[in-house]
Amino acid sequence: MKKFNILLCIGLIAALSSQAQGFVFQFQGEDLTDGETVVIMAEEDLFGDMSCESSSLAMTLLRGTSASVTATLEITFNSLNATTLQWCMGGNCQTLETSLTKRFTMGFSEQVQFDAIGIQSEGYLKATLRVTVGIESRQVNIMFVNGDVDGIKPLSQRNGGARAVYDLYGRRVQSPLPAGMYIVAEEERIRKVRVK
Repeated sequence: MKKFNILLCIGLIAALSSQAQGFVFQFQGEDLTDGETVVIMAEEDLFGDMSCESSSLAMTLLRGTSASVTATLEITFNSLNATTLQWCMGGNCQTLETSLTKRFTMGFSEQVQFDAIGIQSEGYLKATLRVTVGIESRQVNIMFVNGDVDGIKPLSQRNGGARAVYDLYGRRVQSPLPAGMYIVAEEERIRKVRVK
């Protein structure tokens, strides 16, 4: 009986590990931890409109060359008043209001293209992208920011309200900070800081 239980456990572990695809989110080529926030500042696009896009955000498989994916993008706060919110992932682009779920087969890497086009007010948009591949789920938070962000109160912050500092490309940075502009996300607010 013991031998049967051991064989059953080994078989279960083998079955689960065969389903474990393994993937990571990457921003500008750097791996993100599960639940990390990417901050993207609005820029003027080719048409003279203020827009944000997550073109440097991707998910990459750690094992295998293709996988079945279920992805949900949910907007948790939006004060940008953009004319269009568009999500391109899994081979097609769709507009969304607050939430959208897609199922698709991806290759080794998949770009996460989420755009706020024609931003008409200062403020920010916060969205959560949850992805499941096999039995593994991960999420990344996307924050679009337009204008002076002093006094904006996010719904929640990573690490239970801990302070996080990002460069203007949305990459998290650690102290000591070289001279430049940074976005500081704290429990009560998000603000832009210049380090001299």
